[in-house]
Amino acid sequence: MSASTSDAAWGGIDLGGTKIEATLFDSNLTALASRRIPTPRQSYADLLEALTAEITWLRVASGQPDLPVGIGIPGLIDPITGQSVTANLPANGMPLGNDLKARNGGFIRLANDCKCFALSEAIGGAGEGYHTVFGLILGTGLGGGVVVDGALLPGPNVLAGEIGHAALPAPIMARYNLPILPCGCGRQGCFETFLCGTGMTRLAKTLAGAPLTAPEVVAATAQGDETAAHILDVWLQIAGELLHSLQLHIDPDCIVLGGGLSNIEGLEHNLADALASVALPGLRAPLICKPKFGDSSGARGAALLVRPDA
Repeated sequence: MSASTSDAAWGGIDLGGTKIEATLFDSNLTALASRRIPTPRQSYADLLEALTAEITWLRVASGQPDLPVGIGIPGLIDPITGQSVTANLPANGMPLGNDLKARNGGFIRLANDCKCFALSEAIGGAGEGYHTVFGLILGTGLGGGVVVDGALLPGPNVLAGEIGHAALPAPIMARYNLPILPCGCGRQGCFETFLCGTGMTRLAKTLAGAPLTAPEVVAATAQGDETAAHILDVWLQIAGELLHSLQLHIDPDCIVLGGGLSNIEGLEHNLADALASVALPGLRAPLICKPKFGDSSGARGAALLVRPDA
């Protein structure tokens, strides 16, 4: 698909652990063209080269040598030092954003991929028209982003939305004798250890001694398996406590679900029930919904990082 240079406005890049997807958008955020290449895992130099190739492709496709480009990454960029903090890319501790700007010139902005998702769904997505939108990613990891009146919530560490690394609720841990597990962030007992995709498998091993995957738990529950139903129920109880924490600390009026687990049929309704069961009495519940743009929100949200009014 070829791009119309007269309509081209922004470029968005979704940098993942296995692929780098670049998408060219017009001024209405309609995707004009996209390209996907594998993510180099061997060295930082290879990663820089691949990202530069995607930026160059976007600018050639748009006919704009200085096309603004936003990039969503699975990690954080320190707003003071410019160093990236990533677990699955050969860029940890490296000045990824600064190096890309030095190589390519023009306006290039990086942000966490969960925050790009939240931005995409808050502006023209499922969260359109809501004051405070929380994009909650339930996937390989557990994270999120906060958008207030169309802008990402700022902070000295750009951490707003990193709810996956809050501590699990003690009453549930004690009730089901759940172990305190190490998290990839270096802490122990984080929500992510049981609520991400592999977390449901850990829960299945603990509660039933069976290494069931999340899809297997959901499928077995649908077929009436009581053990699987129990695993899913405990998972939803933990998720309900997470949502309760979000309500107490951020009070969003819309929560948009993303990540692989968001594809579970009826999950938005199950989570609404789980929140209602633990919420303080009399509170107005946020809308909990599926995303409008899904997997496309990564690149779309990255493009929104460089919109003129960002």
